[in-house]
Amino acid sequence: MRQRIIKVTELPEDTSFNSVFEITSNNVNYYTHGFFKYPCKFIPHIPRWAIKKYSKEGDVVLDPFCGSGTTLLEAVTLNRIAAGIDFDPLSRLISRTKTYKYTKKDIRDIEKIREKISKGKLELYKEFVPDFSNISHWFPPQSIRGLSFIKSVILNNSNEKSRVRDFLMLCLASTVRKCSFADDTSPKPYVSKRIKKSPLNPSAVFIKILDNYLNELKDNQGLVKNKCFIIGGNAKKINRSRIKNYTRQNVSLAVTSPPYINAFDYVRSLRLENIWLGHIQEKEIPAYKERQFGTEAIPVRVYNKEAPSHFSVKLDMALKEIYKKDGKRAFVVSRFFNDMQENIKQVYSLLKNGGHYVIVVGNSQIRDVDIPTSDVIIDIAKKENFRLVNLFSYRIKNRYLRIPRKGRGGLIKEDWVIALEK
Repeated sequence: MRQRIIKVTELPEDTSFNSVFEITSNNVNYYTHGFFKYPCKFIPHIPRWAIKKYSKEGDVVLDPFCGSGTTLLEAVTLNRIAAGIDFDPLSRLISRTKTYKYTKKDIRDIEKIREKISKGKLELYKEFVPDFSNISHWFPPQSIRGLSFIKSVILNNSNEKSRVRDFLMLCLASTVRKCSFADDTSPKPYVSKRIKKSPLNPSAVFIKILDNYLNELKDNQGLVKNKCFIIGGNAKKINRSRIKNYTRQNVSLAVTSPPYINAFDYVRSLRLENIWLGHIQEKEIPAYKERQFGTEAIPVRVYNKEAPSHFSVKLDMALKEIYKKDGKRAFVVSRFFNDMQENIKQVYSLLKNGGHYVIVVGNSQIRDVDIPTSDVIIDIAKKENFRLVNLFSYRIKNRYLRIPRKGRGGLIKEDWVIALEK
């Protein structure tokens, strides 16, 4: 029997086990949620539901895979203390910028620098050349000059680690792709041989983006009601002492959407922006990829063995089938769940008694083998002493992932929301 889909604009606080929702509201980019076109981000309705149901004002809400800061922004606008973790510097910049309490002086300073960029002369500023070995493949000379000019003005007219600089650098990051030869529809940067792209003028694009972002800040003064802390590191080795030093209390709720198995390479996707902003150098990318959660950087000596095994019977069966077709892919899947188990352990230790961990995942298909991700995550969580208190799904309408996946990941049509209690 086909399950009935419940259409809602907001998730009801009381949701039944195994309910299936379709969230009809398109209001997903209000306030700073629309800052930067970040791939695979989940809609704010899910963390908003979890925050309202499992925490109260003043509590600490953690996102160990904070990405573009969706959970964190919902937390601070609902007067919770937010704490986010991400290994990627651009993700941390996005999350900080979206959750700041901007002052009127910040806005005036941003407007002054906007005028300098709008009316300035490129030749007055030193050209900044980013660390690309094949920069001409990605950018025409006029884009290099224009982006260099913008970055120079920002660095010369703002203080390091200030809200103003972070805001302007995020505007620059949002400008980079539009001024390159890289295809605009795919989150993974590549230069199409079939469709020739004409890169846009950097200053014109930057000013348009800045004005749009700035209008959001002006129209929503006072929306951010609490503090947000962003730290580096990764989700399987959380610096617990830093979080406790920042928040001065235990975590009441963790809400996250971890990366999909085998679905997305964030290092590759964000490399143009990260290199332009000076976060990483091109030669550092291979080592950087190894830090990714569930990394695919697995040497032959590891996967040229028998199929990996886990305590989960469902996962073991799937891994054996994948291994017959692709040994490396079986170990990629295995590592993802090993990493998730470590993350679940870490979050459990941070939560106060009675605290909750809400994990949003999609089931995948790897080499034509179905991976029951949600079931395996629940198995892992129970092994780590969590109790399952709710489970439901919602249909995905748009995830900005318009890329061919060559049959390796399958089409993920719905996400599962797993609510766990310590």
